[in-house]
Amino acid sequence: MTTNEATPIEKFVTVSRACGEVWGLQCKDGWVICDSSIYEDTDVMPFWSSKDAAAIHCVDEWEDFAPVSIAIPEFLDEWLVDLAKDAVMLGPDWGSDLSGEEIEAAELVTRYLQINLPH
Repeated sequence: MTTNEATPIEKFVTVSRACGEVWGLQCKDGWVICDSSIYEDTDVMPFWSSKDAAAIHCVDEWEDFAPVSIAIPEFLDEWLVDLAKDAVMLGPDWGSDLSGEEIEAAELVTRYLQINLPH
């Protein structure tokens, strides 16, 4: 028996690709980066597929941050390349409790390449 239920990462890729952007959190000092809850001594940079999903995290210690969009071509060609070089994991569409899947940048590129959308 198979299921058509998309994983959180597949949903992130599909929605962000269709919208043409992803969202990160930035302030004057830089971008939000967290410690991995899975891998020791590893950083994770969370990204969201919508501005609203990113904005709910701009509270408490992140109240100085604001959602900033990154176009998909720039995200794929620059951000994911640099994050892969720095061995930073990605946290796509983390929930309000800042938990969710963690994925390597190269694997996320592969996921984007697997999604075929009409132009």
